[in-house]
Amino acid sequence: MIRTAVTGVGNMGGKYAAMLFGGSVKGLELCALTRIGSCSGDLLKPAVSAGVPVYDSAKELFTAVEEGRLKLDAVIVATPHFSHEECVVRAFRNGLHVLCDKPSGVYSRQARQMEEAADRSRRVYAMVFNQRTLPVYRTLKELVESGRYGALKRVHWAVTDWYRPEAYYRLGSWRATWDKDGGGVLLNQCPHNLDLLQWICGMPARVQGFCKKGLFHDIEVEDAATAYMEWENGATGTFITSTGEAPGVNRLELAMEEALLICENGTIRIGDVSRELGVSEAEYRRTATDPFRKITGDWTELRPEKEEHPYERVLQAFCDEINGTGRSVADGREGRKSLLISNAIYLSSWEKRMVELPRPGSGREREFEEAFEAALKKASRDE
Repeated sequence: MIRTAVTGVGNMGGKYAAMLFGGSVKGLELCALTRIGSCSGDLLKPAVSAGVPVYDSAKELFTAVEEGRLKLDAVIVATPHFSHEECVVRAFRNGLHVLCDKPSGVYSRQARQMEEAADRSRRVYAMVFNQRTLPVYRTLKELVESGRYGALKRVHWAVTDWYRPEAYYRLGSWRATWDKDGGGVLLNQCPHNLDLLQWICGMPARVQGFCKKGLFHDIEVEDAATAYMEWENGATGTFITSTGEAPGVNRLELAMEEALLICENGTIRIGDVSRELGVSEAEYRRTATDPFRKITGDWTELRPEKEEHPYERVLQAFCDEINGTGRSVADGREGRKSLLISNAIYLSSWEKRMVELPRPGSGREREFEEAFEAALKKASRDE
């Protein structure tokens, strides 16, 4: 059994710990917890009663490991965003495998330094990007990468089904603050969507962001954001999100060279253009004699099966990679990509300009990191 601790035992950390203690993940044993939040107290009473030790903080837990009082093989990090780097780096320093909840930090620099620590440790490093397990997104990725419908031309993702009432933001004083939470809907809810966006479509090259602070709620961070994106191949896209729209929508459109792919409500609709035309769209565009023909597409529909236990899948895959029998759902190094996108959207919105996304490892990346962190500090001071 892989001896595992959970640090940050709030809402999600409590669920991960309960999965381990309940035996939902074969091969991971719950061996330690940090201070349990009120939302998870009842859920983890059986574990505490059974003698699973509870430490006051992640620092105390790691000190126990370093002093030989606690034997661990792995840790699941679900602490507040700003502390992810410290916990992950210290875990790797102690030779532990790490599964980190999203996001991988607040600054892309933190994500980079977590990767560097993972590389030095040569231990397994994974992210909790559970939506990658959903068959509808896996199928969409396969369709795009197959090349069957040509290259990407346009992306539009309206994801406004993250609705939250004021009560949500009153659950903790740290919520929806720049200095403690690090951001709003982009950093709290949308790491999943931004990860899927780059996983399916590739990293955009540049973004122009428009963030609205406290548009629908009494908070200092953004609860609505719109981003315009461009890819190196000339494709363009928009990403729209909010926690203040009801009813919300989650609709992803991918306009390919030969089809329109629409992903919504667990279904993928495919409007095949080349099948309707009998030739490629580009060929038809050059040779058509009818100046007003409306191309409607030859439509089919895919309904992939649902994944009922996405979090268990993530934890099990993490365990399997440690054992050498599988791969994690998302390598930890993927966490920097979605964080780079959200950092760029914020920076663009604050500075009212188009922002180029740096290539990881380039000299421009350090410049980008410094510019974002300085802008975030200013945003925090201004509030």
